[in-house]
Amino acid sequence: MLRRLGISKGDVVAVALPNCPEYPIVFFGALALGAKVTTINISYTAEEIARQLADSGAHVLVGEPFLTPTLDAALNLYRKPTHFVTNGPSFTHTAINLWQVFEDPSIPFVDPVILTGEEPAVLPYSSGTTGPPKGVLTSHNGFSSHVPTTMHPYFTLEEGEDQDVYMCILPFFHIYGMGPIMTCGLHVGAKLLVSAKFDPKAFVRDISEHKVTVLHLVPTLLNFLLNSPAATPKALRRLRNVLCGAAPVPETAVAALKDRIGPSLLFQIGFGMTEVAVASKVPVNDERMGTIGQLLPNVTAKVVDTDTGALLPPLANGEICIKTPSMMAGYHNNPSATAETIDEEGWLHTGDVGHYDLDGFFKIVDRTKELIKVKGLQVSPSELENTILQHPDVADVGVVGVPHDRMGEAPRAYIVPKKSIKEQDIHRFLEPRLAPHKRLAGGVVFVSELPKSATGKLLRRELKKLT
Repeated sequence: MLRRLGISKGDVVAVALPNCPEYPIVFFGALALGAKVTTINISYTAEEIARQLADSGAHVLVGEPFLTPTLDAALNLYRKPTHFVTNGPSFTHTAINLWQVFEDPSIPFVDPVILTGEEPAVLPYSSGTTGPPKGVLTSHNGFSSHVPTTMHPYFTLEEGEDQDVYMCILPFFHIYGMGPIMTCGLHVGAKLLVSAKFDPKAFVRDISEHKVTVLHLVPTLLNFLLNSPAATPKALRRLRNVLCGAAPVPETAVAALKDRIGPSLLFQIGFGMTEVAVASKVPVNDERMGTIGQLLPNVTAKVVDTDTGALLPPLANGEICIKTPSMMAGYHNNPSATAETIDEEGWLHTGDVGHYDLDGFFKIVDRTKELIKVKGLQVSPSELENTILQHPDVADVGVVGVPHDRMGEAPRAYIVPKKSIKEQDIHRFLEPRLAPHKRLAGGVVFVSELPKSATGKLLRRELKKLT
């Protein structure tokens, strides 16, 4: 289909689909042609989609029928000749129906083009939590290099099982869903249980009924699992491997899930970002909770002083910098942003503050731009969040710094309570647990939910708008 539309090596195919069986067909079909794939967050507005189409230079847009009004509006704003393909019958007469293409026996499978591997392959856009979304340009070699090292461990399948079952609840447009789940799942021959969106009524039921063995989560989904009455040991009995990332994972939550399922559960925390794919993971035989594990093969890292850039020794906190074969080539059409992220020696500056221990296990304590300066002292929002989450009546929390006359900045907590609690209860709870400069001098605000990205990452920038 893409070849008949004139798509060839170097062209850009934009995909605006929820998780669905057709997603990998379009995705890998485009890569086989040597085209670049830019994946679009389907929650974007028409203006946001149009900006990504324009920045990437898209030639084809593949979208879901229910998104047609938004995608039509985006194409009108884009104002460049673009083929529009919908995953089923469309609301417009001009769109091509992907189902009809699949059912047409006269349309042959594509013959893959010969590539060196250095050609651009995927062009996802960063979340924008530290600025406007930027196209992350990754080569074929870069995208494929992390697949073998991020596969789940090889388990001995139980009697009657012939393959592992992955639940695909995290969006394929994001690097977490695109790489470790969709691509690695297909690579190892797993069965992929695809969910178009999170359904709280179906989530645990699907895990149980479809005998899911490998479950990729973000902390918000882990929290839901722990608080769902349906998530009984019987319902989760087939789970052998749970992997969690995209945001800090409380150790108490890991312990609670292991208590529910059993000690044989392998719980792994990993670290990655759109710009480097997956860089580290907790190894199979050494589950050190509270860390992001050890570096994957062929990945190197260093920790540098956030002010001077000087190399730091083990256990000293600084910015984590990474080199990896899966690293992006740069930000598309944005050399200045690329230069700010990748230095002259080829190190990618993650913006994450952390350290490594003598065994090579890394731990992230915060983001360089999210540290709160209280009377000149650095306070880690994630440290406060992990402490507050230990309160039995707190379901979720986000901490940001707010202006303060005496302190410069003061921490403020936005708390999602499990039941009615008072601000004084939180202050009393923290008093014996935190140093004075870390306490919530900025106050406590109770909210019904926290602003988060599609992958569960807390959007502190949105929280700050509430201050």
